[in-house]
Amino acid sequence: MSVQRIIRFAVVVLWSALLAACSDAALAPPPPPPPPPPPPPAAVLPPDIVIPPPPAPYYHFEYDPGGRIAVVSFASGLTNYNVTYAGGRIAELQNNILVNHDRLVYVYDDSGRVAVVREIDDAGATFMHVVLSYDGSKLIGLERDRRIDGGFIIDKTMSMAYDADGNLQVLTEHRPPIVGLQDDATFVDRFEQFDNGINVDGFGLIHNDFFDHLVLLPDVQLQKGNPGRDTRTGDGLNVVVDYTYTYDDQSRPLSKIGALTITNGPDAGRQIQTSSVFTYY
Repeated sequence: MSVQRIIRFAVVVLWSALLAACSDAALAPPPPPPPPPPPPPAAVLPPDIVIPPPPAPYYHFEYDPGGRIAVVSFASGLTNYNVTYAGGRIAELQNNILVNHDRLVYVYDDSGRVAVVREIDDAGATFMHVVLSYDGSKLIGLERDRRIDGGFIIDKTMSMAYDADGNLQVLTEHRPPIVGLQDDATFVDRFEQFDNGINVDGFGLIHNDFFDHLVLLPDVQLQKGNPGRDTRTGDGLNVVVDYTYTYDDQSRPLSKIGALTITNGPDAGRQIQTSSVFTYY
């Protein structure tokens, strides 16, 4: 197994809960005098997340005057989305790179939660559904349905279990067997040793296929703190990653360093360092 392949895997296991670390709810102002300062932007989000090796930045965010995400790009522009809103919530993301103008159209349930994201091509055909399920405000399930001749087929599911503090503790991913496309496989990530810092990169936990479109869920909080350890078991490469963080004076992470140890296969025992760097407006 090449070092590049291992590092690409490490990039996947690095991500934890960026958008979820932020809330659209403003704090109630204290009674005058003195009058309270204006409310902060709707989200505390880094404009850049850099995960070596290139492409970088891995994620880049731009904001409108109200602090909402206006543009988001992935892998130094491999995809670049304009974000539109209706009724104060995301209505659509549209990829605007030269060779792809796919649209991600959001459908909400009666409780105002994102229920389905429909991925639509230039011809207006839906080629993918991302179906989301909840327990209250907690995301507990994701199902990806891919279009094939004759209809749609499930090609990935994810289930989430949380600890008593509301942090995503166990993430289980299943890829059912599809003839000519993929073998049956299950992967389990167990997160532990959470600190009290603000988690800002958790959205990446459900964006773990490099060529998948990015589904933004601003109202979903997967993890409140940052995990000190991620243990990956199941099919394929098994690893343990121990993380250390540095923070700014607002408890936002500035860097995330991972000590990754492979625990199975011919490379068992091999260690690799991973890193992420965060910047903020």
